[in-house]
Amino acid sequence: MYVVHPPQSVIKAVVQRIVYGNWYVHGYVWVRREFDTWLLARLDQLIDGCLIDEPKTWKYTKKLVLNREINSILDIGAHIGGYSVVLGRRISGVAVEPMPDTFRILVYNILINQSNIKALNMAVYDGSAPTVKLCRSPCHSGADFISDEGDVEVPQTTLNDLWGIYGPFDLVKVDVEGAEDKIFKSTEIEPKYLIVEVRSCTWPIVRKLISKSYRIVFMEKLIRSKKVFNVFLKKR
Repeated sequence: MYVVHPPQSVIKAVVQRIVYGNWYVHGYVWVRREFDTWLLARLDQLIDGCLIDEPKTWKYTKKLVLNREINSILDIGAHIGGYSVVLGRRISGVAVEPMPDTFRILVYNILINQSNIKALNMAVYDGSAPTVKLCRSPCHSGADFISDEGDVEVPQTTLNDLWGIYGPFDLVKVDVEGAEDKIFKSTEIEPKYLIVEVRSCTWPIVRKLISKSYRIVFMEKLIRSKKVFNVFLKKR
């Protein structure tokens, strides 16, 4: 059972949508998504919530779910639920989002849509300390990142621990703004599918995964960036 104390603006947006059918109110907008879902989002969360940056990755993932090749998801860096909340109408999973205000919206999206998703407010990292600090991106909430200079402190866990407690999962999606190397540093898990967001400093992770037991299905350059890609991998 989730107990979340949202800002009043979120409550008002929910009431306005349910009672009056309003699409936009108090800085929040309602977005219609697949599988009969609605996502509540701030304006700076729309691109990530609608997956505008990564249409090929989303289309392929949705196809695998519809074909029943994926029945569970671990969504690391879930944001407001662009993947996990929508897919949670068809499959089960765990969504991990470290930033507290984004996490509150994620939880409300899960509840509103009755998605079969468990939400965790923590960061996935290397397990070297009980907590990590987060910095807010000046651009949009989907680019918040881990940094020792951050002003938001949250608990951390590891990919191995999540797998051991909640797994196994058919799909693991990792979108952590450059911290992918820390997450995969000593992991032992081997899901059927992996989606990893990579940039120049994290390409060695993909090479490591390929050398172990994965092959690249495709790569997709994110629309807003020239140097950031989604790499979709499948276990051989």
